[in-house]
Amino acid sequence: MKRILFVDDEPRVLEGLQRLLRPQRHQWEMAFATSGTAALDLLAERPFDVIVSDMRMPGMDGATLLRHVQARYPQMVRIILSGYSELESSLRSLPVAHQFLSKPCEPQLLREVIERACALQELLGDATLRAAVAQLGELPAQPQTYSALIRALEDPDVAMEDVARIVEQDIAMSAKCLQLVNSAFFGLPRRVSTIPQAVRLLGLNMLKALVFTVEVFRTFELPPDAVVAGLEELQAHSLIAARLAARLVPDPGRGDDAFMAALLHDVGKLILATRSADGTFPTAGWSAAVTYAAEAGVPLVEAEQARLGVTHAEVGAYLLGLWGLPQTILEAVAFHHRPGRVSQRTFDVLGAVHVADYLACEALGLAPGSCSSGVDERYLEALGVRDRWPQWSALAAELALAHAGRGEPWR
Repeated sequence: MKRILFVDDEPRVLEGLQRLLRPQRHQWEMAFATSGTAALDLLAERPFDVIVSDMRMPGMDGATLLRHVQARYPQMVRIILSGYSELESSLRSLPVAHQFLSKPCEPQLLREVIERACALQELLGDATLRAAVAQLGELPAQPQTYSALIRALEDPDVAMEDVARIVEQDIAMSAKCLQLVNSAFFGLPRRVSTIPQAVRLLGLNMLKALVFTVEVFRTFELPPDAVVAGLEELQAHSLIAARLAARLVPDPGRGDDAFMAALLHDVGKLILATRSADGTFPTAGWSAAVTYAAEAGVPLVEAEQARLGVTHAEVGAYLLGLWGLPQTILEAVAFHHRPGRVSQRTFDVLGAVHVADYLACEALGLAPGSCSSGVDERYLEALGVRDRWPQWSALAAELALAHAGRGEPWR
């Protein structure tokens, strides 16, 4: 049974939640606190899986409370409740909150968000890895992309299309923009999976708040001895895979989903590399998996499974799921190395990302095992697309040349 802690300084709000969520009492063990201090006292007495806190509270507000929770109980799922008028001030909680919900919140939406968060926790069987992912407040952003965005936002006449182009080129920026725009604050009828849409909905002022208030898009450099391919190389691979996946998916209406899924498919590597570099993982953690893969000549994803019991694909999908990204993208990120584990009859976003991952690696001349576990030919044959491989390979080579500046524009 999952343990959920609700925090709000208004007793009537908590009483209403308790009444509305009464049907969940057989699935959840619920507790209610009227202040941040009371919540921390309850957490000291017994463990909880999820905390749902109001943003505006006297004394200790929601962002401060979740910051304490992140530091002391990093494995917990952290959700903020706030009014739409408080959105920009609530950006302080971006590094510590996994999800955002607007007040008043429909009980069904609250139940769905909590249940989804709890289900996603099951993706990670290892408590150390769960804690490391939950503890991560932000992903590293490529230095030159960060600088380009700052320069663009300083121009009062900058076009949204130019801002979107900059944001799309960076994994961390793309992920955070989608996290915010897909939060319940915006109440959109469907998930947003493209950066141009997200930029238009957020607006330049919101992007400036993200950059200057939260420092989500700050410069980040891995230590020289970090056991991961260079950030620039990783992002080049992801960008080419994204462009390729968007061209491979048969349904043009799914091209944007394929692009974003491929752009983010290796985001788990950033998480694991960051945690390894800052000492979160012990010596026998991800560093050992990378070493094992190189010495044994096996794909990195197999070494991760053997050493960690989980792969970067699952870790990436876990975090993106908590951020509220569309299910199509989560599925492609989680299973891009093992698409055969998903029952499907047609070649869609997942298949496109699976193929693009391998071909982008091949086109850049990277060691196959470091960025792909190989192609599932039985999967492609079952979907009737195996004969398209030569055409796909030629397109990947073309896109790699374009990326190097000797072909068509970037997208």
